[in-house]
Amino acid sequence: MPALPLLPFVPRAAAGALLCGFAASALAGVIPGTGAAPSATQLGATDAVALQRSTSHRGHVLLTPYFTAQSGQMTVLHLVNTDRDNGKAIKLRLRGSVNGDSVLSMTVLLSPGDMWTAAITAGPDGRGQLTTADGSCTVPRLAPGVPQPLQFDRLRPNIFQGLASETREGAVEAILAADIPSGKSYGSTGADYSPLQKALSPASAGPRCDDTAIDAALLQDIGDESSAAAQGFATPSGGISGTWYIIDVPGATTFSSGMTALEAVNQAGQPARGNYVLFPATDQAIAQPERYTADPLLVSAGLAGRQKSSDGVLTQPTTAAVLQARAYDLPDLSTPYRGPASPVNAARTAAEVSRVLAAREVSNQFSLDPSISARTDWVVATPTLRYSAAVDYTTGQAIFSAVPPAGEGPQYFHSGNTRSNGGEVCWFGNAFFYTHSRSQLVGSRPFITVPPSTDLCGAVSVMFAQQAMADTYASVLHPIAANAGPVPALTATAGWVGLRFLDTAGMPVIGDAFTKLVNPSVAPGMAASYGLLYPHAITRP
Repeated sequence: MPALPLLPFVPRAAAGALLCGFAASALAGVIPGTGAAPSATQLGATDAVALQRSTSHRGHVLLTPYFTAQSGQMTVLHLVNTDRDNGKAIKLRLRGSVNGDSVLSMTVLLSPGDMWTAAITAGPDGRGQLTTADGSCTVPRLAPGVPQPLQFDRLRPNIFQGLASETREGAVEAILAADIPSGKSYGSTGADYSPLQKALSPASAGPRCDDTAIDAALLQDIGDESSAAAQGFATPSGGISGTWYIIDVPGATTFSSGMTALEAVNQAGQPARGNYVLFPATDQAIAQPERYTADPLLVSAGLAGRQKSSDGVLTQPTTAAVLQARAYDLPDLSTPYRGPASPVNAARTAAEVSRVLAAREVSNQFSLDPSISARTDWVVATPTLRYSAAVDYTTGQAIFSAVPPAGEGPQYFHSGNTRSNGGEVCWFGNAFFYTHSRSQLVGSRPFITVPPSTDLCGAVSVMFAQQAMADTYASVLHPIAANAGPVPALTATAGWVGLRFLDTAGMPVIGDAFTKLVNPSVAPGMAASYGLLYPHAITRP
């Protein structure tokens, strides 16, 4: 299988037959599993009852708050399958920082104990690109060392200047869509490996990443449990982890961290099996996409609105879907991971992820010490913003989904705290920064409250710390599309800052503080730049 463009994706062989043959069929990418254990006929019972943040750094969903390829930087992703008994089918998506638009959609297939690595850099045309030298299987299959350009298709139409920068910054979501059991329970005698497992494992007979086996499993609409099980799939049991790092090549600085992991658990609080949520890697149009996603740009007419109250009541409903949902758009963070596929369950799933990530306050350190040329950026990412609010590029207006369904909990993003600036959603204007520094500890007012000068905008925002509003400040991360500008002027060279949300439900955010230091006394020929990364401290609602 040759390297193929990711959006839109056109299967290499028999593309017309695949698309025409399934155009009128009911796509069934969400399948609750049954059976005491996975087999050639059953996926294994879905027993997940909740989603929670993982303390083991392994789970079913992985989130990275920021990737960048701006100003000579590169971001490297590692996906790890810690399960030694099952392979994994992982949906990997890069979302642009501005409107959370998908700029890459692919499936990574890991054999038991496997690991996949790829780098995001800027191409010669300025567009972001992904390159891997890894031998793990992917759909589409990427040629080793050959860059895959990120895509413009879902970005702002008719605005060509600046689109390349919107592919160079964003966030990452990786969703475990299905397990791939390695046991011998397939074939006519029930004592053979599945063709898919054989294609993934270099120790098995046959070529690795065999086109025929992978095409059969990943490029067709698998409509029921027995068909999915016969291909060699099982319900997802967790066990994936990931790390990321950003290298500022010109600045000789590195920042690294683990991915935020979410885990589906059972009644006993133990890792559980979720629904099978693997969709064909094609551009097949999806009918009634609201069964699988709460994305307000993808749902059908009338299920999203131009206005939404804080109680979840939609008004000014849409008269048509803003974007045609395609199979490669799924799954996403709102795809029902437990319970049947339905509009209500998609909204509930997005709300559950939001609740898991909700923070009443985030706080972190800063350093602006001029003697070591210190500077600090804060990254604030909102992984579930896109499932509640987004910008309709045809009108420039914000468009909303009711997440959760009206009456079932707080609406984190609504018309009262979210607006469109024409190209991106801006949110949480009612927030305050609290600064606390060593020099203020002996004073009568150790905390200073400063209203923010601007709202934060987009799916990912990068704020700069600066000591005085008149200062010329160089950002650590050099953001362009995700540039939120300076925070209100700080009165100290070091300390900490808290960003507190006035809404008692908090806001679903993740992120880190990036601090760069330079040693002015280092000997010639020695490295002088140092990168420090601190995850945000979180106060839960």
